[in-house]
Amino acid sequence: MAEVSVFDAYQVQRALRGHLADGDAMETLARDDATGTFWVLTHQELVLVGDQEIQGRIPREALAGTVEITDVAVSIRLRGGEQRTPLVGTFRKPNRLTRAIAELIDEPPR
Repeated sequence: MAEVSVFDAYQVQRALRGHLADGDAMETLARDDATGTFWVLTHQELVLVGDQEIQGRIPREALAGTVEITDVAVSIRLRGGEQRTPLVGTFRKPNRLTRAIAELIDEPPR
């Protein structure tokens, strides 16, 4: 989890405590550089954590969208979850989370 500091990872882990299904655990996380929200990929879902609270979650099997890599950033646009609300994440460079999401939605980064 080199994309965030150990302190940030600890804070996110504390926010998730008691909110994940049995047997679920954090795989990787990265901070959205535009909003400061942490995108957390677990074994079962994508969880958004901001201000030490869960702000959204989408089951892995419901993820759909695009990953676009430019010279200045990686943009992820996702649809999924109960409300089908679009999510947009911006990251400075490709990382474990962006690569994992691209693989899950079965779209090679553009």
